[in-house]
Amino acid sequence: MNPFGHPASDPREQPISRYELWAVVAITLLGAAVRFAFPSAMAIEHFDEGVYASNLLFPDQGNEYPDRHLYAPSLVPALIEWSIILFGDKGIAPMLPSLLFGTLTIPLIWWVGRQWFGPLSGIAAATLLSLSDFHIAFSRSALTDVPLCFWLLLAVYLFERAFRDLSWPTAIAAGFTTGLAWWTKYNGWLPLAISLSGLMAWSLFVRRDERHFLRRLALWVAAAVTAVLVWSPYWLSLPNGYAEVARNHSQYVVGFAGWLSSATRQRDSLCAFGSLIGCVGLISALVGAMQKSYSARKTIAPDILRAVRFVAASWVLLGVAVPALIFSANFWLLMSAFNLVFWGFASVVKTAFVRIQNQRFESANGALGGHIREWTFNRSAWLIAAWVIGLTVSVPLYRPYPRLALAWLIGSILMLVGGSPALIRSMEPRGDSPQKWTLTQQFWFPLGVVGWGFLFLLAPSDFSFRNALVFRCWESRSQFREIARKVTSDAFKVAQAGNQKPIQNTRAVLYVYAEPGLFFHLPTDNLAVQPAGNLSFVDIEATRKLPTFLVTGPHAQRSKAFADEFAKRADQFELIASYPYDASDFVRLDDVSATQLRAHREPLEVRLYRVRDPE
Repeated sequence: MNPFGHPASDPREQPISRYELWAVVAITLLGAAVRFAFPSAMAIEHFDEGVYASNLLFPDQGNEYPDRHLYAPSLVPALIEWSIILFGDKGIAPMLPSLLFGTLTIPLIWWVGRQWFGPLSGIAAATLLSLSDFHIAFSRSALTDVPLCFWLLLAVYLFERAFRDLSWPTAIAAGFTTGLAWWTKYNGWLPLAISLSGLMAWSLFVRRDERHFLRRLALWVAAAVTAVLVWSPYWLSLPNGYAEVARNHSQYVVGFAGWLSSATRQRDSLCAFGSLIGCVGLISALVGAMQKSYSARKTIAPDILRAVRFVAASWVLLGVAVPALIFSANFWLLMSAFNLVFWGFASVVKTAFVRIQNQRFESANGALGGHIREWTFNRSAWLIAAWVIGLTVSVPLYRPYPRLALAWLIGSILMLVGGSPALIRSMEPRGDSPQKWTLTQQFWFPLGVVGWGFLFLLAPSDFSFRNALVFRCWESRSQFREIARKVTSDAFKVAQAGNQKPIQNTRAVLYVYAEPGLFFHLPTDNLAVQPAGNLSFVDIEATRKLPTFLVTGPHAQRSKAFADEFAKRADQFELIASYPYDASDFVRLDDVSATQLRAHREPLEVRLYRVRDPE
């Protein structure tokens, strides 16, 4: 039985052919190429990127950006530090950890897909992820989400293997990997929630003699304890405990009252990060899977299969290419995931109904008939269902940052490559009876029409084919870097025009208000740069000794607290220059929906003020 309950040889027992191996290598190299392409377009711009990448600028504070612990644990910032130490702070060094983790996730998802669903599904999963615009874009950033997804995928796979083999060492490995995910991001405990939910759901439907629930629960507990032990050194190092982190995160929770609005924005963001790159990956994976699926059955009713293949190919071109080009491949993946969840839920209901109806026909040892066995879901299917359904419910409870959908995307790819073949097989006739085919179609076709039709009603109304020609994954994010050069040049000019003498080779001081992404690019020789959370620095003694400047950006522009404080001190500042700043969509989508962004692109700017000399 495969993970979706169809009789088949165990995918883990199928040897890896050289063709499959070369395909994986080629797909991985292709994925690396599209992630490392156009390196000059990669630069620190996002608020959180600046926090993670600027730690080495604070040697007196333990190489840690002020309050960095409120944003993420220390694993990714530490990797970025070492990358900068080894390769310098120019170029792609800060993005290198995400680039490498993003590339390594491609062969990892191939392996997981292969182990759970077979070689073809593994190749399809690797292809989809390799050419995913959304994953490419975040792999080219210095954020924590791509490394988290790597650990999350590996941990869930190890949990499934531990449950399957009843293996204590594998459970410990799953816990250790979960601990690394926890060191990467504060929601790194997700593998624990996914594995426990999937295990409990699977235990409700599996045969009693296969369950061994208490032993598997003990394995989960061992993994959970290991994860906590791995994470506990960082937990204990938090200056004010985890409560401070939780309070900071609570301000971003929108709850069920904001769920629909947040879900809509996440959908729009997924669609916005879509282009021909993702479309090519999606269509290649699905057409290849369909061709392989049907070519393997040439000896069975060839005339019927030719007709089915023609119809299926037509529907692939219409049902995949058109929405992929209009709404992006991510929207097609979104629709597919919801329909597969719908299909799976209906399958479970049908299983329960048929099992009750046919209970008297079961044999003495509890074996099920072939028809019922078709709808039996195994552990990996339940784990994926827990993954996708859980994140579908929970992610929109939070402020709709696009990066939060990345973990959902990984789970949805696995659901697609595992569930679609099972759905196709469920539509095939069994034996020589056309009546069985008709009954199956009568059950599933209306559900499919209703599901797809409903989701098309939820599609963004203002998308067009032009969206597929916008490669947001390669969008330039270097404007802060260019503006920083102008800011430092103008600050030096003003400082040199004054009469104040340098102090220990420092000619001027720059305070950067709430823009870590810009702050990262500003430090240079003879210039002291400090982050600022308020304007109280104007009152300190150093302001009277050296030319002192204030740099503001979009966060100050939108902050009421800054506006109120600045209004009280306006006479203490002199505007030196302003610099137009067109933030990338990667950054803007944190604050506005893709629909709003297409309707109006807010003009932004960076401003340089000099603190007036006190009278």
